[in-house]
Amino acid sequence: MSTAHYFDGRSARLHLVELATDDGSIHLTGTTSRSYSMASTRLAEPFRHAPAVLYFADGSHAEMQDPAMLAQLAAALGYRKPWVVRWQEHTAAALTALVLLVLLIASGWYWGIPAAAEHLASRVPPSADRALGENALALMQRQGLLKPSRLSDDRIAALEAILQRVQPASPRIGLRLRVQAAPQLGPNALAFPDGTIVLTDEMVRLVMGKDNDFDARAAAALAGVLAHEVGHIQQRHSARTLTRSSLTAALSATLFGDFSAVAAGLPAVLSNMAYSREMELAADDYAARTLRARDIPLAPLADLFDHLEEQDDKLPAFLRQTISYGSSHPDAGERSARLRDADGAASR
Repeated sequence: MSTAHYFDGRSARLHLVELATDDGSIHLTGTTSRSYSMASTRLAEPFRHAPAVLYFADGSHAEMQDPAMLAQLAAALGYRKPWVVRWQEHTAAALTALVLLVLLIASGWYWGIPAAAEHLASRVPPSADRALGENALALMQRQGLLKPSRLSDDRIAALEAILQRVQPASPRIGLRLRVQAAPQLGPNALAFPDGTIVLTDEMVRLVMGKDNDFDARAAAALAGVLAHEVGHIQQRHSARTLTRSSLTAALSATLFGDFSAVAAGLPAVLSNMAYSREMELAADDYAARTLRARDIPLAPLADLFDHLEEQDDKLPAFLRQTISYGSSHPDAGERSARLRDADGAASR
């Protein structure tokens, strides 16, 4: 006989009872009296220093602290530890399980999520691309990031002609160019999943230089910029980023739960930064192939990256290194070197 706390499953009232076994039954006597068949009673997995818990068929349960009674009940109920419990009680087995778990998570992280993201992205309908692009563009306009271009109509027409030259004969989705002033974005170009490419006045002026010269070299550099953005759209980088971000966030939440928003979100952020760098390089490669196919030199685009790199060189070295850790874009110097290598390999 042992003292136990009994809860009837219908109220929070605690009943102090004496628990005893006899003839295949469990008897409770005290502030309430009950008898239950052992055949319909379940012993919860015992934990060291925690009360043993008995669950009865009517939804009630009893908790008891007496280790001797626990051993007696376990024997009477035929309780046998699950293999997971027996395994975790052995250090070598527990360490082996831990290593296997880490390998499983790492495999899912590096191979499983990218493969699943590619599969899911291929099933995202074109209507989703259009909705994403239109909403993103409308948001930027509401935020006042995009303003009417101050370039002349002739200059904008020339830029549209460049896009016509570098776009594929049958693009995956209709492409259109919007030239906008965007002081907050600076020299930039953006690709939206609905086929819209935004090219900022600031980027055009950077390429033309102080002399405001829209010569063949400036046209080639802008052709490279636009081909790069076309590469993002053709390869559906937005849909792939969205699916991968969702899967990574789901895995992070599964691993970390709501332990910490930062802990759960950081893996997703780091993973997506690396993924974004891969996409930037893939778009560079697409641009290089397009420019070569149209007999447009790659050097002006490489020079543009070098110019951007020179601007970064004005920052202190420690600050440049810090920024590189948090950047979602590859280093501009690395991108120009890849273009020059590709140009050299093609000319050999």
